[in-house]
Amino acid sequence: MSSTSDTLARTLRRELPAAVVKVLGGTATAIDAPSPDGAGWTITLPVSGVASGRIGIWIDAAAAAACARRLHPEITGEPDAAAVTQTLEAIGRQAAIVVEGTPEGAGLLAGEPSVEQVAAPETGSSFVVRLDDGLQIGVRLVVAVGGSTALGAERLADSRLDAVLDVDLPLVVRFGRTVMPLRNVAELSPGSVVDMGRTPDEPVELLVGDRLIARGEVVIVGGNYGVRITELTGSHRANEKEVRP
Repeated sequence: MSSTSDTLARTLRRELPAAVVKVLGGTATAIDAPSPDGAGWTITLPVSGVASGRIGIWIDAAAAAACARRLHPEITGEPDAAAVTQTLEAIGRQAAIVVEGTPEGAGLLAGEPSVEQVAAPETGSSFVVRLDDGLQIGVRLVVAVGGSTALGAERLADSRLDAVLDVDLPLVVRFGRTVMPLRNVAELSPGSVVDMGRTPDEPVELLVGDRLIARGEVVIVGGNYGVRITELTGSHRANEKEVRP
């Protein structure tokens, strides 16, 4: 199993109880236990996006029938294939939703689930989903997906960043600052001179909100004052860029 498939298998094992609860209600947990052999049903989810392939969720026949009866209380006997298929398709859709919402599944797109009756696969990750009423669903996961889910997380992060890159932020140039008694502040008037305690060649500070982002020197840009950035905070040197305040 590839690293991507292994990651998705672990994620699905963790999240499948939540998908089951979305459909059947109650509470559920995943426990380590061998799933039954023999007849059963497989939910197949095609996967595309940053990775491609298929996710197979096999459920033993007795548990699949019990799930259909729990979803359709009017069924008193053995549910027909249509009722089981409908129930498992609903679980498959919820499984796709919860996996796509995890960091491991970022950038993945799960298609519409298909359901068919098949024998238990010889390989795959086996466990049991136990519901609060005692129902135990034997599960085997067969995940065959290639690609990078980490890349999916990066692309998702990039798309979220793109959504806010055009937001206007106020850029403030701070020439200096000083502390004065309230009496002196009250006495300020036109023509007063305030000593900022700095020399003219000291760098000014650029702030976004209360966050210092850079330092630079005052220049003239097209007849207006501007700032040539000489240093980004964190001691990273920047290429000389002129910013007009």
